[in-house]
Amino acid sequence: MTDKTEIEEFASLVGGIGLKGSNLLSINDLTDEQILDLFELGRRLEPWNRSVVNLLPGKVLATLFFQPSTRTRLSFETAMHRLGGAVITETTPLISSSAAKEESLDDMLRVVAQYANVIVLRHFDDVEARRAVGSSGAPVISGGFGQWEHPTQALLDLYTLWRTYGRIKDLKVCIASTDLDHARTGHSMAYGLARLGAKVTLASPSNARTPDEVMTKIASLGASVDEQLDLEQDSFNELIYDMDLVYLPGCSAPKGPEADAFKTTMEKYLVRYETLSRAQGEGRTIYVTHTLPRRQGEMDLRIDATPSQLYFKAIAYSVSIRMALLVAIAGLEEDPGTLTTVVSRG
Repeated sequence: MTDKTEIEEFASLVGGIGLKGSNLLSINDLTDEQILDLFELGRRLEPWNRSVVNLLPGKVLATLFFQPSTRTRLSFETAMHRLGGAVITETTPLISSSAAKEESLDDMLRVVAQYANVIVLRHFDDVEARRAVGSSGAPVISGGFGQWEHPTQALLDLYTLWRTYGRIKDLKVCIASTDLDHARTGHSMAYGLARLGAKVTLASPSNARTPDEVMTKIASLGASVDEQLDLEQDSFNELIYDMDLVYLPGCSAPKGPEADAFKTTMEKYLVRYETLSRAQGEGRTIYVTHTLPRRQGEMDLRIDATPSQLYFKAIAYSVSIRMALLVAIAGLEEDPGTLTTVVSRG
C-alpha cells in the first residue's frame, strides 16, 4: 500500500538532516542540529521496529567487522532489513576474506563499495581505519574504531536518554568505568552529552582516566564536566545518588595474573541496587544503562527488574535510530512517488 503523504514527510525530514553520502566516524562529525533531527526521524520510524517501511528498496548495506559484535552489527542489519534494503556481511575478515591474504583495508573498502551503498566498519586500529575510509567509494559508518570512538553507540544511548526525559540539557550523567582510557563509547558519549548541555561527571581510577585529548576537546565546548578519581564503592554510590543517569561503557577485563587486581578495582565502581532503591523510595529514578556485554561486578543484577533499567530498553531504540541514520546517509529517491511503503506496524 502506498502512503504518498507519509513518504513525502520522511523525504522532507531526511533532506533537512543533510547527511546524504557522508561518512560518520565520530559523534563530532554531526552538528547538534543533525543529532536532534536524527532523534526526530528515529521517533517517527519507531512504529516499524518490528515490521517494514520500504524507504531503501534496492539499497545494500555491507557490514565489515574485524572485531566481535552482537548488538552493533545485528541492529544495523535489522535496521536495513526494516527499511526494505539488503545486507551483505563479513564477520571474520582476517580468516575468511582476502584480508587473510594481506589485502589492505584500503583495497577492501574500494571493492566492497562497488557492492554496497553504505558500509559499517568495525576495526581494531583506529588510525588505519580512519585513513582507509578515504579510499571508499561508498559512505562509511564507524561501528567502533580501536579505543578511539564508537559514535553510533553513543548516538543510540543519547537517543534513549532523550526518549526517556524528552531532553538532554541539564541532565546529570555519570560515565563510570575502571578503564575510561580505553572506553571508546565513553569518549563518544561524553562528547555528545557535553555538546547537548548535560552535566557530565567522569568517574575512574586515576591511572585509567579519560585521555587528555578527550578532556581537552570537551573543555573546548565550554561544557559542564567534572572528574572524580579513585573512588571507593561507598563514595561512588554517594556520587551516583545525585545523578539522573549512570552510564557504564563497559570495561576490558584482563586475563591471567592481572585479572584479580582488576576485579578488585572494578568492584569499587559497582552500582548498588540499594542506592537506586533509596532514590526510588524518595520518588525519583536514577536510570542505569550499559553498552553491553556486561561483566559480573559492574552492577547488581537485581537492577534488571527495576524502573532504573535502560540497557535492554535501549536495544529497541537502537533499531529505530540506526534506521534514521541509514536513511539519512543513503538518501531517499529524489521522487518519493517511486517508493512503496509497507505500513503494517508492530
